[in-house]
Amino acid sequence: MQQARNFFTQTHLNLILIGAIAALTVKTQLLPSDSSTVRELNVQRINVMEPSGHPRMVIANTAHAPKAIKEGKVFFDPGPRPGMIFYNDEGSENGGFVFRGFAKDGKVEHGLHLSFDRYNQDQSLALQHIEQDGMLITGLNVIDRPQYPINEYMQLMLAVEAGDSAAATKIKELEQLHPDIHGNRRAFYGTLNKKAMLQLNDPQGNKRIEMAVGTDGKPQLVFYAEDGSELMRLPEAVQVK
Repeated sequence: MQQARNFFTQTHLNLILIGAIAALTVKTQLLPSDSSTVRELNVQRINVMEPSGHPRMVIANTAHAPKAIKEGKVFFDPGPRPGMIFYNDEGSENGGFVFRGFAKDGKVEHGLHLSFDRYNQDQSLALQHIEQDGMLITGLNVIDRPQYPINEYMQLMLAVEAGDSAAATKIKELEQLHPDIHGNRRAFYGTLNKKAMLQLNDPQGNKRIEMAVGTDGKPQLVFYAEDGSELMRLPEAVQVK
């Protein structure tokens, strides 16, 4: 009886050992040898890189937020922007998700901003929520951007700040050649100080149509001329606050 018990016990241990070896073998085959798993990780910055050495995504806190990068090289310092920055196949910044928020002396400075850039340009689509200086805005912006590379324009702006008069002349020439060089907002859908609206602008950024529901709950549809004057208001008797 004792021999039988020992036999079954040994057999059971052997099966456990075989199962453990098999599980370890499968895990080793499925996971790369340089992979690791941790329960919790505290970092100040994570760089996701391509084999070429170009960044693909950077997640960072305020102190270690990346500067603006084109083809892997810094061309401008936009200031602190904690969050997540995206990069295209060439290692150039093409959007991101940044967020900050605090209250000081009774004033709120709060914002979350998810944006997608035009190629070699600034944001053309942005989803944001901002609370600042008594303004409360939540919505989606669509912005036209010129084809002119933003890094060249920013380098000229930095030269102007350094007192380069030739750069100032060049900027004036560019603004005449590219009237939309600063970008023109074409559409907004969201709320502004609790007023819900859909706003459509012309290529120059002038407001032409606004459909809104004011804080009093009353609807309004307004058409505007290029100079900002009203062409039509429906219904005429309702005033939107």
